[in-house]
Amino acid sequence: MSVQKQDHPSTKVLVAGISGTGKTTLLEKLLKRERARWTFIYDHKNGDFARRYGVRPCFTVDELERAVARGGLVIYNPSRDFAGEKERGFDFFASWYWEIGQEIRGKKNFVADELQSLVDVYSKPDGLLKILDEGRTYQMDCFFAAAAVNGINNQVRKQITEIFAFRQGDEAGAKWFEEKGFEVQKILSLKNGEWIYKNVITGETNTGGKAFEPKNSRRNLAGL
Repeated sequence: MSVQKQDHPSTKVLVAGISGTGKTTLLEKLLKRERARWTFIYDHKNGDFARRYGVRPCFTVDELERAVARGGLVIYNPSRDFAGEKERGFDFFASWYWEIGQEIRGKKNFVADELQSLVDVYSKPDGLLKILDEGRTYQMDCFFAAAAVNGINNQVRKQITEIFAFRQGDEAGAKWFEEKGFEVQKILSLKNGEWIYKNVITGETNTGGKAFEPKNSRRNLAGL
């Protein structure tokens, strides 16, 4: 088992907004700025991530293990072993990642898009919750994107440390952001590509997007 690192900061990023606002594009930019030895991606949307990155996805545990040995991107497509069962595939991938992530040293990113379709309010995402609860010890960071935050399991939502809010569909969908200190009307009026950032732990805020230049910030968001 890898040596534990008690001082690794807890990083659990959520990029949220309705379809077409730019959240997946921003997620990719954030990942490119991360200095991680491995980036583990759950690729359940018809292989979108594999095509974007030009990387062959993994379909089996053997393929996943070979990808880990190479380092870099480890992209898992559940369509073979979990056809039509993306939620079960995600729980498998999260549980597998939790086990392998304890064995390999170095910073690791765990990534999923459309999180609301993987861990809805009725699910019990045990694999993911282990990562969120204890992953900091093993330098595990999380990066998620979602179209509807109010559809995500509350046990997952309460673990998020950083939020990029794109435009939401309505006030009901923006309620959670208001609880985190965002101004609902500002979120609802964002143009496509624009976002508002907030660090839940430090209170740091920022803005950015296609329509205007972002300010400097501790996370070095300039140019996103």
